[in-house]
Order: sequence, then C-alpha cells, then structure tokens
Amino acid sequence: MKLTYFIYSVLFIVLLSGCKTTFKSKWTNFNAYYNTYYNAKESYEAGLEKNLNQQRDYNPLQPIRIHHKPLNAGSQDFEKAIQKGADVLRRYDDSKWVDNAVGLIGKSYYFRQEYFSADQKFKELFVTTKDVDLQQESIIWQGRVLLEMELHNEGVAFLSEQLSLQSEIWSKSRRAEAKALLAQHHVQLENWQIAATELSEALPELKQKEYRERGYFLLGQIYERIGNTEAAFEAYDQVSDHYVEYRVQYLAQRKKAEVARELGRNEVAYRIFNDMVRDDKNLDYKSELDFELARTQHERGEFKRAERSYNNVLRNKFSKPSAEIAARSYNGLAEIYRFQYNDFKKAAAYYDSAAQRKVPDERLPEEFNAGELAESFGSYARIKKDIALQDSLLRLGQMNKQEFDSVITQLRQKKLEELERLREQQKDQQNQLVNVNKNEENTQEATNMTNGFLNANNPVMQQNARQQFFAIWGDRPLADNWRVRDLIDLSSISQDSAAQNGGDTGNQPEMLQVQIDLSRIPFTKNEQDSVKQKIAAAQYELGNLFFLSLNMPDSAIHYFNNAIENPSSENVNMVSLYSLSELYSSQDDKNEAVKYAYRLIEQYPNSVYATRVSEAFGLEKPQQDLESKDIMERYRAIITSDSVSTAVKADSLKSMSLENIDHKIAPRALFESIQAYTQDGKKYDLYNSKVDDWINKRYRWEERKSNLQTIKDSARTVLNDTTATLTDVERDSLQALVDSTLKQPDFSEDFPYIGASWDSARAAVDTFLVVFKKSDLKPRIDRLDQELAIPVKEKEPVEVEETQDLPQEPPSGNTENNEYVKCAEVEEGLEIRGGMDAFMQYIDLPEDIRNEQVTYLFRVNQRGILDEFVLQTDNVPEEITSAFETAFEEEISFEPMLINGQAEKVECALSFPLRN
Repeated sequence: MKLTYFIYSVLFIVLLSGCKTTFKSKWTNFNAYYNTYYNAKESYEAGLEKNLNQQRDYNPLQPIRIHHKPLNAGSQDFEKAIQKGADVLRRYDDSKWVDNAVGLIGKSYYFRQEYFSADQKFKELFVTTKDVDLQQESIIWQGRVLLEMELHNEGVAFLSEQLSLQSEIWSKSRRAEAKALLAQHHVQLENWQIAATELSEALPELKQKEYRERGYFLLGQIYERIGNTEAAFEAYDQVSDHYVEYRVQYLAQRKKAEVARELGRNEVAYRIFNDMVRDDKNLDYKSELDFELARTQHERGEFKRAERSYNNVLRNKFSKPSAEIAARSYNGLAEIYRFQYNDFKKAAAYYDSAAQRKVPDERLPEEFNAGELAESFGSYARIKKDIALQDSLLRLGQMNKQEFDSVITQLRQKKLEELERLREQQKDQQNQLVNVNKNEENTQEATNMTNGFLNANNPVMQQNARQQFFAIWGDRPLADNWRVRDLIDLSSISQDSAAQNGGDTGNQPEMLQVQIDLSRIPFTKNEQDSVKQKIAAAQYELGNLFFLSLNMPDSAIHYFNNAIENPSSENVNMVSLYSLSELYSSQDDKNEAVKYAYRLIEQYPNSVYATRVSEAFGLEKPQQDLESKDIMERYRAIITSDSVSTAVKADSLKSMSLENIDHKIAPRALFESIQAYTQDGKKYDLYNSKVDDWINKRYRWEERKSNLQTIKDSARTVLNDTTATLTDVERDSLQALVDSTLKQPDFSEDFPYIGASWDSARAAVDTFLVVFKKSDLKPRIDRLDQELAIPVKEKEPVEVEETQDLPQEPPSGNTENNEYVKCAEVEEGLEIRGGMDAFMQYIDLPEDIRNEQVTYLFRVNQRGILDEFVLQTDNVPEEITSAFETAFEEEISFEPMLINGQAEKVECALSFPLRN
C-alpha cells in the first residue's frame, strides 16, 4: 500500500512539473508579446509611417532609388521601439520573440540613420536565428545598410555571395529584392550593363508594387546610359502598369517623351507632352511641360515657334518657372541664336542669363555648359565690337578731306537730331513731374513721426517717390550708352550762348553744339599701321577662341587667315601660322598643315614654333646659332618637365629669362614664370576660400559705383536743363545728389592673392615691366599687375601730443606696423632685378673718379619697389650722385625680401662700384 502511494506521488509530481514548464513557456511568450514586443512593434510602425510618408524629391537626371533613403521623421518612435525591443532581450531572452526583436531594433537603427549599429544587429540576427525568413530578411537589410553607407564594392561582394551560397533558402520575392539591391550597388559603381541585367531579372518577381514602379523607372535610366534608347522607352512605358506615386508616373511620362524625341519620334513626343499639359493633375508642372514642348519644337526644326515657346515659359506670370527650367530655357534660346541665326552676341546674352541661374550641377544635363559658353561668346562679342570700331576709325583716317568732312557733318547732324529728341522727351517728363509733385503736396498730411526718420517708412511717400522717378526717366532701356554719350561731349552744349541770348534755347535746336572726338582717328601712316596690327591681333584672338573654346574649326581657319593676310606684329603672324598648321593637322589635312609649316619655318626659322612643326612633320630643321639653340633647348626642357614642382619650374624660367635678357625668348620665359607662380599660388586653401568673396565684393562695388554715376548723370542733366522748372529745394536736393560720393569698402580682408607664390608673381611682374617694356606681352602683364596689386588699407589717423618728439628715421622692426626690417638684423642683402652689371649700364660716369664706390641706404616695400634712398658716402661729386639718383627714379627695382616665407619691407645699405 505504501509502495503504491509512493509511486502515484512520484507520477503526480512528474506530471505537475511537466505542466508547469509548458505553462511557464507559454506565459513567457504571451507576456513578451503583449507587454513588450507588441508595444515595440507599434512604435516602429508609427515611426515607419511618418518616415515613408515624407515628400520625396526625384531628380530624373540622376538614377533614382528603389528603396527610399531614410529621412529624419519618426526618430522618437524608433527610439521607443529600440528600448522596448531591448526589454524583450533583457527580460525574455528565452522568448520566441527574441529574433523578431533583434530585427526590429536593427530596422529602427536603420531609419534613425545609425547604420553601424543597424549593421551589427542584422549580422547578429543572421547568426542566431534559425528562421529561414528572418535570415533572408537580415541579408536584405544588410544590403540596404551598405547602400546607405556608400560601401558599394562591399555591397556587391556581400549580396553576390549570399545569393550564390544561400540559394536554397531564398523565396522568389526576397531573392528578387536582393537582386534589386545588388543592381542599385552596380548603378552607383556605374556598372550599367550588369545593373540592367540584374534589375530586369528582379523586377517581375518584386512583391511591393512601389518597388516595381520605381524599379522600371530606374531601368529606363540605366538603358539611357548604355545607349539602348529603345529599351529605355519600353521601361518608362511599363511604369504606368504599377501606379503608386503620381510624381513617379509624371516623371516616367516625361522621360518617355524625351526618349521618343531622342529616337527621332518628335510627333510622339509632342503628343505626349501636349496630353500632359491638358491634364489638370499636371497644373503644378505646367512650366516644365511648356519647356519640354518648346524643346520638342526646337528638335523638330520649328525654330521661330520654339523661340516663342521658350519666351512664354520665361514670361509666364501665373506659372513661374523654377531656376532649373529657366536656365534650360535660356540655354535653348542661346542654341537657336548660335546655330540657326548665327547671332553670337544674342547667344552670349542668353548663355549668360542661363549661367546666372543658381542651379546645382546634378539637376542639369551633362552637356549643359552655359557658363563657359557665355564667357566665350561674350569674348567674341567684345572682340568683334573692337574690330568694327578699329576698322571704322581706319576708314575715316584713310578718307580724303572732302569725304571726311562730309561724314563728320552727317554724324554731327545725326547727333544734333538725337539730342533735340532727348530734350523734347525731357520736357514731356517734366510736365509729368509737375503733376506728381501736386499729388505729393496733397499727401503730406499723411506723414507723421511714426513713419521713421524723415518719414522714410511712409508708404504714401514711397509710392510718390516711385512715381516721380518714372515720371522723369520713364521705362528707359537697360542698355549702355542710352543717353547717346558715345563720341559726344555733352558738356559742350553751350550754356554761355543761352545766357548771352537772354533766354531759353529749348526751342532752338541750332543752338545745340556737339563735339566729335577725333583723337582716336589714325591720320598718319604709323598710326594706321598700328591700328592694322590691332585688328590682326584681334583676328587671331577670334581664331583662337573658335579653335580652343567653341570647337568651330572652319571659323577658326577664317580668322587665322585674316590675321596673317593683314599687316600684323611678328608674334601674331608667327602663332597664327602655327595654329593653322596645327588645326589642319587635327583635321587630317596634311597637305595644308605642311604648307603652313613651311611658311612658318621660312619666315621665323629661329622660333620655337618652327622647331615644333619641323619635328612634327619631319621637315628640315631651321638653322640656329649654337648659343640661341642652347637657350631654346633649355627653355623647352623647363617647360616640358614634369619631374619638378610648379614653384621650381617658375624659378627656373625666371632665372633663365634674366640671364638671357637680349634673347627673343626671354620675355616669354618670364611670362611663363609668372603664370607658373600664379598656378602654384592657387593650390593653397586660403586662395580657394577667398577668391569668390573677392570677386563678388569687387563686382558689387563696381555695380554700386555705376548705379550712383548713372543717377548723378541723370541729376546733372536735369540741373543743366534750362527748360526745367525746379524749386530751390528740388535743385538743392539734385545738387546734393550730384556732389555725393561713395566710400570705397576695405577689400584687403578678402584679398586672395597672398602667400609666397603670389609675392614671387608680383615681383616677376615688376621685373617684366622694368626689363621688357617693349614686349608684345606687356598689355597682358599690365592687366596682371592691376589684378595682383595688394589693396591699400586705409590708415586710421593717429593722435599725437604736441610735446611728443616724432622720430626722424623710420625705426626697424616688424612690417605689420608699417616699419622696415633692417637687413643687418636678418643677415640678408638686397638684390637688384636684372643684376648689378645690367643696372650700372644705365649710369653715365665721368672718366676721372676718385671714389672707389658709393653707398646708399634704401627703403624698399614688399614688392621690391623703392620707397626712398639716402646717400651714405661722404664727399661724392654731384655729377655722380645726380647720375645715380636719376637711375634710381627711372630704372632700379629689387627682388622682394622673403623672411620666413613672407615678403617684408626692408631698410638696407648697398654699395655700387665706381671702377672696373
């Protein structure tokens, strides 16, 4: 009996223990789900909804993403999901929800853009879970993390390996998603063909409809890049079969029409765009679609119609175009005027308008280069205008006296008529001014002290001032020289004559006088030859512009030929012949290339260009004397060397130039040295950070000066108009405006050309202007000299007590206090540019000299320019000091003194030998 009871007791305990274990496990799972994991999942889904519902901006010019990039929305919800998920891992580590919690935490980290933490969780999930679906999910999410971290090579390797090794675990939809991710990694690496293959295999099996919608759009973009335009059209067409997001559908239709245009199906493209314009859902995209219609008309050859359509896009007040559409519309107009109308001036203006629109590069087509073309065509317009002016002046100078007098008479009469018209127009405007002033008197009562100082904020007065401005000036054209100031001296309008006649001369146009500026007309043969050389140089510039910048070789040939056919300088003729030979060679026309090469060798046998063409075409090399040949070889060796730094190359060219001042290549070598110094100076971050601010600040200053001058000219014209009826207050106000000035801002803070390289460039410029005054390169050096000049900072006045003794000599010390560093303190000496021997050639000394040498104390600025000098040697004859001091004022300059890499102002003594 006792034995039976014991057996039953044991069996009961065992059964009870088994039920307790099962019950505890179920209770743990239940509690983990409803109290913790369920709440974590709810927080994650709330954050996910906020994140995915954010407005996305798609750029059709860049490959779009199938899997959206995480945004910042829902961050707090994801943080709660992470905390709740962590509670599952801490409190219910034996629960069946542990793997789900790990995956949920990883996704939350992903959408919080904490990609490293997300990657760790997905790796942990892949290793710990036995659930095949969760393993596939972890691989896909690791691929997404690598995509966001831009680790595309790692992403390709990882996904390719998992798709191969884990082939048995993949479902069709998840395998398709993994391949879509793999395709996106290949897109970022620009492996277009592989991406197209992977994506085309994945798209039919993708489960999410929005993935298929964006996927087919991406496939169309990929096909465009590999040149399969027909396949791109089909891919964009399939986007409409997977409608989820209207913006993607709209862009797909737009791209479909663009691709049709590329295929030459302009009618199909026009029909698609026209249907889209008529669709009310596209009202917000009207300017884009109107532009695409204009572009289609452009491609169809309907240029006049396209021009009107482009202008309609730009002028539509109800559907203002974005900066991107405006830029592309101006660019389209520029292309029409460039290629169809051959009006390069207007093309330049439209390219400039396109370039002024601030649009990120990634939102514009790759071939969009309006900025460069605006500069190139602007240069064309400037040079053509200069050629036309010089040609007109030359024709006037070559006329006989009778023809010349006739032209001047006609020109004077034309200007008189124009002045009379302007005066009549001003009278009409003054009548309007009277009416405006009457209105202003009626509104004075509306002003009070609450409208700011002098009632500047009074809206009534502001409107009246606006009306008064337009009453005087009207809607004048925004163009240069609108007052007909060219070649006319308005100050020559004879006010004395009017005073002598005792009245208003407004109705007597014969009293107006104009003075024609004849100073620029070349009357002598030398002047005419100089103008012809200017024209030839401009022709060469145009040829160079068409050859190098605009890729229009036929136009380049035309202008190069003009340059060599007209009387030109030696340098212009030489480089034009070389350019023609090079240009024909690039077109595989060897006969013409060799013809110009022979002419170059015949006319300039010792030039570097002759050597180049002789080597290029295997022609007989020009004969050179040995010394000149060695110098040229040294010059070419320095120029073509790639083994030394830019700074070293600049120093070498400068030394070579100054050692061979009399050689024809010396000015060119020094010019190349300056170019090398500036190139080296641009490498430093300080230059890159300041140059934009420097340019913009100076542009704004010039614009302010120009605007003020325009207003002052207008006020001066009104004051000088004897027919104008002005009150004393108005006259005083206008006179104050005429006398007003602007204070120049301090540019020194933004000056970008600072540092040792720029100091060396300035020193080389100064040397060039002293040594090679007659070089053809001097105009270019003059412009560089102006550009690189260090702006002078305005000094603050220093108050000095009357009893304070002022120093007679500037003390030595730091140049930051505008003081001079003494050479003795830094153990350095001054070096004359060009050398002592070259300078002494300018000194005409008497034969009977008693002194062995003469010593001067020099104070020299940072650029090596002499500020002042003091004689240090006693009992020097006056004829010697006079010869030296004349040379100091006209010829001498020094190499800049570099101390710790910085050019400094120095005070140094230097002795000059008086006997050989």
